[in-house]
Amino acid sequence: MKVPETELEYVYCRVDEGGYVGYFKDFPQHVTQGESIEELEEMLLDMFECLDLAKYHVRKLTIA
Repeated sequence: MKVPETELEYVYCRVDEGGYVGYFKDFPQHVTQGESIEELEEMLLDMFECLDLAKYHVRKLTIA
């Protein structure tokens, strides 16, 4: 599957056991891990390709 060009920010942290865990800010319920930052980014891309984006809806709510 070809992923359209998209820019997503991700959050990550180093874990005591070694390696890193991370998730996309837009999809915090989906977490992945890698032994290095490079591997974490590969895992994030793999995870993004597996997401069924059709089930996600974006709405804006303004509270005045």
